[in-house]
Amino acid sequence: MKNRILHRKDYKFFTTAQTRWRDSDVLGHINHTVYLSLLETKSREFMDFIYGGEDQHDYHKDLDATNGGLLASMQVRYIKQVHHPAQLDIGSRITRIGTKSYDIHHGIFVQGEDEPSFQSIHTFVKFDFKKQQSIPVDKVLSDFLEEVV
Repeated sequence: MKNRILHRKDYKFFTTAQTRWRDSDVLGHINHTVYLSLLETKSREFMDFIYGGEDQHDYHKDLDATNGGLLASMQVRYIKQVHHPAQLDIGSRITRIGTKSYDIHHGIFVQGEDEPSFQSIHTFVKFDFKKQQSIPVDKVLSDFLEEVV
C-alpha cells in the first residue's frame, strides 16, 4: 500500500452506510471486521457505477465470467476509531491496472470528516469460471484508472 493516506477529495465515487449497535465491540468502537464486511457489500455499488448499473451489463448475472474478478489479496490500514452511531461515507477508486488484475482503493470516512478512519487496497484477478483461468482486464475498468502518486 502506498504510504500516503488518501483524503475525501481523492475519491470521486462514494456510497454510504450506517453503523449498527451490533457493530460495536467490547471497547465501544466499531469492530475491525465490520469495515471489511461493509466493503464486501458496498463494492457492488462501485461496480454498478463503473459498468453503468445492473441493468446495463451482465458482469453479475452468472459464473461464466465476471468483470468483478476474484479477490486475490487485501491490505488494510486502521487509521482512527469510529463509535456508534455514525454515518459512513465509503470512497472507492481503481488505482492500478495490470494485464489480468486490478486494485481498488477504498476509504471509509465518518460523514463530515476529510481524513479516513480506514483504508484498504483490494487486488482482484479477472477470472473465467468455465475455463478456470484468469482473463485480461477489460477496457471499461481501465477507463476508471486513477493512480496514486
